[in-house]
Amino acid sequence: MGLGKFVAGRILQMRSGKSYLSAHPSWGDPDADTSCPLCSEAPQTFKHVILSCPSSARQRSRLLQGVSDLAPEAPIWSDQQLLIALAEFIRTTTTGFPPGMPPLAPSLHTSANPLFRSTPLPAPGPRDLSSCFILSLILATAALRR
Repeated sequence: MGLGKFVAGRILQMRSGKSYLSAHPSWGDPDADTSCPLCSEAPQTFKHVILSCPSSARQRSRLLQGVSDLAPEAPIWSDQQLLIALAEFIRTTTTGFPPGMPPLAPSLHTSANPLFRSTPLPAPGPRDLSSCFILSLILATAALRR
C-alpha cells in the first residue's frame, strides 16, 4: 500500500484528535499551549498543519496539490493516491510525530510507489497487511461519517 504502519497510525491519531499536535488534548498538561510551534499563527490542529501552516507550504504544494478539505466526505479519504501523498507529506514534515523523534528514512521515493510508476502494483504480501488494515480503518471511518 505504501503508507507504512507508523505513518498510518499518525493519520488515524490525528483524525481522531488524539495525537502529538499541540491543539489535541494533552494527558500531561491540560493547560499546555495549543499554538503551532512551527508558525505560531494558529492552533496546531490537523487541518492547520495539513492545509495552511506556512512552514510546510513547499511540501504541501509538491505533494497535496488540490487538497483543500479534510472533512470525512473529502476526496482525500477515498482516493488511494491522495492518501499515499498525505502519508509522504506527514513523513517528510514529521507532522504528528512524538516530540524529539527524528524523521523516518525515505521510503516512498521508490518505483514501488504508485505515484511514481505507471504499471499496476503486485498484490500485497504478509508484511503489507497491517498497513492495509490501518488504511481500511481510515476508509471505513470516513464512510461511517458520511
